[in-house]
Amino acid sequence: MKPSFSLTLCLSTAGLVAAATGCNAGSSPASPATISASAPAAKKVPRPPKIVGVISAPEGVKKLGVVYLEDAPRQPGVATTADVYIHHKDFTPFIAVVAAGGTVTFGNRDALTHHMFSPELPGWDTGYLQQDGTVARRFDAPGAISLLCNIHPEMIGYLLVVPSTSFALVAPDGKYAISDVPPGTYRATFWAPRAAPFTWPVTVTADGVATANFELRPLVAP
Repeated sequence: MKPSFSLTLCLSTAGLVAAATGCNAGSSPASPATISASAPAAKKVPRPPKIVGVISAPEGVKKLGVVYLEDAPRQPGVATTADVYIHHKDFTPFIAVVAAGGTVTFGNRDALTHHMFSPELPGWDTGYLQQDGTVARRFDAPGAISLLCNIHPEMIGYLLVVPSTSFALVAPDGKYAISDVPPGTYRATFWAPRAAPFTWPVTVTADGVATANFELRPLVAP
C-alpha cells in the first residue's frame, strides 16, 4: 500500500530592517572644537531567497528523502557528478542525487566482490567490481533508481536523478533547506524511499523565505 501525506504549507517573507540612531544633547554645552554626529545606519543585506521546511513522521519512521524543484532554472556546473560506493556492504551514500544529464561513478571499496544493478535500468549493471574498481554512467532521464547487488541481496541504496539543480537532502532531524532559489512559483516535490512522491506549488519572493512543512504518514510500517 502507498503511504499518504498530510501537507501544511505556509509562506513567509523576510524584509529589510533599517535602524537609525541620533545624537542626544548632553547636560553641558559642547566645546566649540567638538562636533558630534551619528554614523550612518548600515542597511541589512537581504539574504538570497530560499525554501525551508521540516518533515514530521510517526515514531519509528525515518525522516529521510529529498525535496527538489521540478521547474527551477538549472545552474551550470551544479550536481553534474555524483559518487556511489559500496563500503562495508552498504551503499554510500544511501541516497545519492545528480541532476539529469550528469554522470555517476559507481565503485567498490570492499575486499569483497560486488555486482550492482537496478530493476529500473533493464540491461544495465556494473559487472563484477573488485576492490577499488569503478564504473561510470550518464543519466539523462529524471527519476528514482534503486540500487541492488546481485551477490548480496540484503543490500539496497538509491539514486535520484532530479530535473533541476535546486534540491536538498532531508537531514536526520527532518529539516531541509533549498538555497539561492530565484523568485517565482515552482512545483516542489518530496521523494522518499518506498513512498509515493508528493508535489505541491510554492512561491518564493525576491526578499523572503518560503516555508513548507509537511507530515509523512506511511500506511504500512517500513
